[in-house]
Amino acid sequence: MKFSLVIPLFIILLSLNLMIFNQEFYKQQMSNYEQYQNQVNNLLDYFKGVNLEESYYSEREISHLKDVRNLIWLSWVFIIILTVPVLYSFSKDKKEHLRKQMILGGLYALALTILLSLTLISFSSSFITFHEILFTNNDWLLPASSTLIKMFPEEFFLQSTVQIVLYSIILSLLCIVLGYKIPGEQKNAYKRA
Repeated sequence: MKFSLVIPLFIILLSLNLMIFNQEFYKQQMSNYEQYQNQVNNLLDYFKGVNLEESYYSEREISHLKDVRNLIWLSWVFIIILTVPVLYSFSKDKKEHLRKQMILGGLYALALTILLSLTLISFSSSFITFHEILFTNNDWLLPASSTLIKMFPEEFFLQSTVQIVLYSIILSLLCIVLGYKIPGEQKNAYKRA
């Protein structure tokens, strides 16, 4: 089974979740972390399934956070679904085939990560496009006075994207290295996948 094409999406989604649930990232990137620490902790718990402390937010913010949580949960579903063909291949495929697929998957993931990093060039417009594609309503258009905008200004999301790119590069390289560690033919392993 050829699973090299699912690896890039798996890596990007995993990187996204690693960033979202990295408490240290919030501490480092939020200049106002101490002021909003309780809200951040509650948000991360909310994304895992705990009730949201709604008193902090407007109705529009609550609606947007529900949409965000649904997208995070959907990403978990995709991660699980994408894991199935990879695990199946590890149990059924020959080592040489696994080696090729891991190396190719890592290379494809690096290419996708490079494309993702291009959003950093014009981040404001990319950020708007991202929201227009992923959200079916305009609840993400919040006033500057809203709690969420005060907690997470655009600079926070720029740094979040940088973090996702870094995680993706590391995981892509790890995938390639693991591919080379699988016993089998070393020469041009990825050319005949």
